Amino acid sequence: MNINGVADGLSMNYYLFSCPMAEVIVKNTVANALQSDPTLAAALLRMHFHDCFVQGCDASILIDSTKDNVAEKDSPANLSLRGYDIIDDVKEQLEKQCPGVVSCADILAMAARDAVFFAGGPLYDIPKGREDGSISRIMDTINLPSPMLNSSELIRMFGQRGFTAQEMVALSGAHTLGMAKCSSFKSRLSEFDSTHIWDPSLDTQFARTLSKTCSAGDNAEQTLDSTRNTFDNDYFNALQRKAGVLFSDQTLFVSERTRGLVNGYAMNQAMFFFDFQRAVIKMGLLDIKEGSKGEVRHNCHKFN
Repeated sequence: MNINGVADGLSMNYYLFSCPMAEVIVKNTVANALQSDPTLAAALLRMHFHDCFVQGCDASILIDSTKDNVAEKDSPANLSLRGYDIIDDVKEQLEKQCPGVVSCADILAMAARDAVFFAGGPLYDIPKGREDGSISRIMDTINLPSPMLNSSELIRMFGQRGFTAQEMVALSGAHTLGMAKCSSFKSRLSEFDSTHIWDPSLDTQFARTLSKTCSAGDNAEQTLDSTRNTFDNDYFNALQRKAGVLFSDQTLFVSERTRGLVNGYAMNQAMFFFDFQRAVIKMGLLDIKEGSKGEVRHNCHKFN
């Protein structure tokens, strides 16, 4: 690590000479994809997070399973991930321009950054130069935070990866984009515990809304906030109204350790944007592979 906390081989201008069109190709491809399907912003950001939290930001999430190995993407926690075709599209264009230069891990990180911006979020730059990893195992996805964790469990889990409680709450704000399947929140709606039918941290009216969603089955989806394709601070306003969809969302308002952060971000979107971009840049530096530790894959779905 150097003085700015950036791994030594990484830099903002990493592809300046080796592949000068890299950033433009990622940006244009993501912009076009989001124009035809705005819900892909949530998908790309989520994929980056699910990649970085397991084995570090090394594109291990993109690897296909083989007969000898069940890869991360086939874990139950990852089955709803999508947007792989956008990463493949970018990779194909870059391999024509500058073969073997731009890693799949960097493509993922840049695509997530651009998705946030095109959805109305902050504009930030990220250091590049990550290499692609050579391990992708379903068992490692146990490191992904479950939607059933409470605030202190989240603080501990993110803390193990070097994040403060504040950074964890800022990163949770990524749930301003996207949807959740009923299977990830239905336990809040019946026989919640010995004294409550449903989760007492839920607004009664909102609990009815969620029950109605779930009446269509486990795969029915609920938007995580009222502006599902816009990156804003509405997620935090929803938590104040006791309308967080996931238990792991609402717990941030229930817990005294994190409630002040939720209130701050609900009141001040600029502060949320500032803290989010710092936290997501830091997340993008988890367990970076460099030099002989990694490779630049020719095809994002398989090791060279």
